[in-house]
Amino acid sequence: MKCIRLQVDLIKALFLLMTVSLAACTTASQMIAFRNTETQLQEAREQAWVTCSSRAACDQIWNSTRLYVQLYSRAPISRLNDSVIETEVPHESGIAYFWAERTTDESGTTTIRLKGMCRGMYASNGDPAWTYRICADQIRRAEMGFRGVVGEVQ
Repeated sequence: MKCIRLQVDLIKALFLLMTVSLAACTTASQMIAFRNTETQLQEAREQAWVTCSSRAACDQIWNSTRLYVQLYSRAPISRLNDSVIETEVPHESGIAYFWAERTTDESGTTTIRLKGMCRGMYASNGDPAWTYRICADQIRRAEMGFRGVVGEVQ
């Protein structure tokens, strides 16, 4: 009887060890996927800008930027002037919101940048929250396509 009980205890211990190992693998693979997505988001953000040098060209790109923000954001634009386009922050989690900035350096070159964020994307400790994947996809798609759609006018 002791031998059977020992075998059952051994099987339970092996099952517990396998379960813990599987959970650790799942968590590790989720963190690897998170880091990969964060890298992709950073690359998208680095591509989400255009430059222009004449006032007419910059105004044209700025107008295209406004239309682009309207296209990609489910939230309406709340602030719009010559230097900022900003949408409202949605009340719901998982919906991306965007803003664009227009700055001119000392040489007269104007840079227009698009940035996106999403409520509920990150947990308070910086880890991905439950809406992370949905948010990351929305932001990455908008930021990666910005330069190609808005274009650069010289």
